[in-house]
Amino acid sequence: MIWAAAQGKVNLHFQVGDLQADGYHPVVSLYQALDLEERVGVEVNENWRVEVESQLPNLGEIPLDETNLVVRAAKALAQSVGIENPQPMRFVIQKQVPVAGGMAGGSADAAAALTALNQAWCLGLDQAELMKVGARIGADVPFAILGGTALGSDTGIELAPHPQVISEPIVLLINNKPLSTKAVFQEFDRLDLGEELSVPDFRSGRDWLGKNSLARAAFSLLPELNELSQQDFGCGEGLLSGSGPTLWYLAKDRLQAETCAANIKAAGYQAVLANPSPLGSRLI
Repeated sequence: MIWAAAQGKVNLHFQVGDLQADGYHPVVSLYQALDLEERVGVEVNENWRVEVESQLPNLGEIPLDETNLVVRAAKALAQSVGIENPQPMRFVIQKQVPVAGGMAGGSADAAAALTALNQAWCLGLDQAELMKVGARIGADVPFAILGGTALGSDTGIELAPHPQVISEPIVLLINNKPLSTKAVFQEFDRLDLGEELSVPDFRSGRDWLGKNSLARAAFSLLPELNELSQQDFGCGEGLLSGSGPTLWYLAKDRLQAETCAANIKAAGYQAVLANPSPLGSRLI
């Protein structure tokens, strides 16, 4: 079995514009990869098969059929290189990124699958070529391939590497009530929350940190999430990750992060400590 890995992410900043005629929303996003890793193994099989190994909640949200992003990635990759009838594969996904938590765990799975399949099928595609295939699968997949810190525009698929802007540890509050990205965007449109997009100077001050245009829509669908974000766990206000429902907190140092995580756990929630990562998808 050939294995590859890719990282989960948080959006340190996420602006969303109005729905366009093509059905997509333009965004300005500063992506940051985290040291939470998704590992995907691939091998030849008689039919398409997906298996998940994890202790995370909400595993029932992960499709195990051909609608899973790893299978969609395989078929898109085959089509891109002219393989009409690709060999079915077995995928084993080892998850660390919260499921349906707005942290691009599924996109990281797709990115790792593309990297592993590129090796398994002896295709020899470079990172840029894999990112083009990834853009056909989902808006976050190209970033999961690139990794590190990046500025995203268009629908998030236009990426430019950016100097890292944070080094502090991040605490994640894992909410067991999943939020559908599609549902959050639909609520965003219903509430007419689209805004004019602009790119802040991410290296000057931190007024931009944690801004997320989807927060009001997510909180509208899950009001208790708004209340939870206001609770004091020792790291300030909880910030929405992507479309939610994961909340993230930027700690000053490791001690504050550990204290914050302990307070979150004492309140009955799952907490995960993470750090910024420079990594993108790669063979392991």
